Amino acid sequence: MATSQPDVAQIIKTEVGKLIELATPMVALYRTLSRLLEQEREALNQRNPDRLEELATHIGHTLEEIHAHDQLRQKMTRQLGARLGLAGERLNLKPLDEALGGNTGLVTLRGQLTEEIAKADRINRHNQAAFTGVLSATESMLRALKESTQGPVASYNRKGNRHASASRFHLISKQL
Repeated sequence: MATSQPDVAQIIKTEVGKLIELATPMVALYRTLSRLLEQEREALNQRNPDRLEELATHIGHTLEEIHAHDQLRQKMTRQLGARLGLAGERLNLKPLDEALGGNTGLVTLRGQLTEEIAKADRINRHNQAAFTGVLSATESMLRALKESTQGPVASYNRKGNRHASASRFHLISKQL
């Protein structure tokens, strides 16, 4: 028995509803990710390795949840796209909305997702830059310490006269 036209429309409407139900929590997950990344930045600025490790675990779990939701979203998008005669691996919510005549809520949801993804990406890039700066500074300090143990090096005394230092740790302050 053939499926009637109203039944197909109802199936599509149901599938769109399921797609929205699945993708809506992704907005909240990306907001959570952004908050965690902001906390990561604070922990990095405070040089708090324990907090960084704790946050890395939370960030990892959040990314796993996002990945699982996104895999399902992509699968549902492809299935709905196939039902509408749209094909392609890179099919997204906007062409689905257009194929359904608009006003499905998919474009709004896509906009929210795009905005939250961009925000998380910006924060993550900032954190990467900060981490790279901290890493470079640490490497410079370690290199200076290593070079300071290489033997006598020319330096200046209190009167400004140049002399060879016999101290192996001439770069390390006595106040340390």
